[in-house]
Amino acid sequence: MTTIQLYGFAGSTYVRSTMIACEELKLDWEMLPLQFGQASHLALHPFGKMPVLKHGPVTLYETLAILCYLNDLSDGATLTPDGALPRARMWQVLSICIDYAYPALVKASFADDKTTIETEPAERCLDALAALMGPGSCLTGDRVSLADLVFEPMLSHYLGNVPVAEEQLDGRPSMKKWYHRMRQRPALVATYKENQSE
Repeated sequence: MTTIQLYGFAGSTYVRSTMIACEELKLDWEMLPLQFGQASHLALHPFGKMPVLKHGPVTLYETLAILCYLNDLSDGATLTPDGALPRARMWQVLSICIDYAYPALVKASFADDKTTIETEPAERCLDALAALMGPGSCLTGDRVSLADLVFEPMLSHYLGNVPVAEEQLDGRPSMKKWYHRMRQRPALVATYKENQSE
């Protein structure tokens, strides 16, 4: 199979989600840098975001499109749950992550003064996601799905950048257990090493 090329910076939560997916699905991939905001970047992604995937003649942007493509490339492995309701829950969690959790957990943490970050939106997102977690070991059951791969980098970023984040996670023991289980997965360990090597 032709090597999958991912364009972006490993520190981006969305880029990391695609890296984790490649690792989970045992796909051959490489990370390539972007000249962020330059003409070469805009030629790949007209909105100047990341990641971008190139795979032979295929070029894709937008994280969900890339994740679905990667999932369907895999020979046997899958990051989507079986059954109508588990799949719907996965898409529900993904929508919450992209529409609400990313602004509340990631964008908010870019503030210069971390002590002034408004934490109520993060609390609401964490509450909503914690309420959707079932008895399984992952967000939508017993098998890792795309939902886990998108939420974990966002939560990890928040925990690393907002002083009260650990306290917020302590108040949600099921989510805290999930987070620490995810951090031990070989795919996540490998992508964190990639992030640190930049």
